Amino acid sequence: MSSRSATLRGIAALTLALSLSQFFRGCLAVIAPELQRDLQLSPAGFGALSSCFFTVFGLAQVPVGIAFDRWGVGRPTRWLLALGTVAALLFMAAPNGPTAMLAQAGLGLACAPVFMGLMHYTLAALSAQRSVAVLGRANACGMLGALAATAPLGWAAHAWGWRSPLLLAAAVMALACVAVWRWVRDEGHAEAREESAAQMLGSSLRLLGQPALWTLIPFCVAMAAGTTFRNAWGGPYFADVFGLPAGTRGLALAVLSGMGIVTAVLLPVLVRRGSLRGTIWRGGVVGLLAALLLALVPAWGLALNLPLLALLVTIGMLHPLVMTHGRELLPPAYRGRGLGVLNSFVFLGSGFAAWLFGQVADAGQRLHWGAPHTYAAIFGLAALLALGGLLPYLRSPVPPSDLAARRR
Repeated sequence: MSSRSATLRGIAALTLALSLSQFFRGCLAVIAPELQRDLQLSPAGFGALSSCFFTVFGLAQVPVGIAFDRWGVGRPTRWLLALGTVAALLFMAAPNGPTAMLAQAGLGLACAPVFMGLMHYTLAALSAQRSVAVLGRANACGMLGALAATAPLGWAAHAWGWRSPLLLAAAVMALACVAVWRWVRDEGHAEAREESAAQMLGSSLRLLGQPALWTLIPFCVAMAAGTTFRNAWGGPYFADVFGLPAGTRGLALAVLSGMGIVTAVLLPVLVRRGSLRGTIWRGGVVGLLAALLLALVPAWGLALNLPLLALLVTIGMLHPLVMTHGRELLPPAYRGRGLGVLNSFVFLGSGFAAWLFGQVADAGQRLHWGAPHTYAAIFGLAALLALGGLLPYLRSPVPPSDLAARRR
């Protein structure tokens, strides 16, 4: 097998794993009311359940980044995907909330290396310009998993219950594990292998002392303003405010995922025609404006609110661009760890936002606010998250790829 062919097969295997990660990130949204009923979860309990995945996902990013620098992408990813197969089966069979939370934590750990591994593997094998295009296409393909977690999951849950489709997802997780084992055969960085695990952890923490990264970290957290609605709270929003049943909720969430796919395809084009940094901050402004409008008119009607929510959700699709920007600011031997640090803030932000929105929904229920007022408060918090990420990012360093494009 040629080097190029081997690289593309590895990217394909990681893209399949990414589609599973996207499915498990988003599957709770469409089946949220059914989960709350079957597992006897309050709104705060559902917020905690959805938070488990993202919190563990975020906490695992730095250790996973260390493992990538030391051993490459393939070895840690296949072991964690094997764990994910077991966790998916546990979630499918969960009899109560605590068991489901344990399973979600296992799935978060299993999915933790996938997106960062795809980026690390692709950026190491291809040029920066080629990587943006390949990652854009891979991200769009990965979003098919998010699409499967919308209308198809809603229809399947309506026909057979929510457990049967999760059994199928566990089988596909096992297939992805085999594909990564077969085709992702890379090694770590020689300089990183000379360091002990304690030294690598210390160097990861020292990356937090770099001022440049702190212009990106708040934006990493801010992406939760959009991803939390696609992955968890979009389903409850459509159910509580508009009274949509599972199948129709799935269609509404499919629109959000479809917009995500379109955005993933368009972003590399926008980067080529403009710049990496400019595309990111303009996308942040679009998400902020959408959140503000949703806070003002949370229940105007699906004809307005669904497109606005789709625009808010697209702020999360900036993830690969922000990671690319961060990676360009780091020396080669620290890139796995640096991506781990940045990615940890992305998913800890998602976990925090999912939990926080659950607390607001629970408070709204206790205080009899009514669904529109409750979600107005939630969208207001999303707008604050977006603003808090956008302002520091405007002072971020220009990435080397943008400087090279200017010279051309």
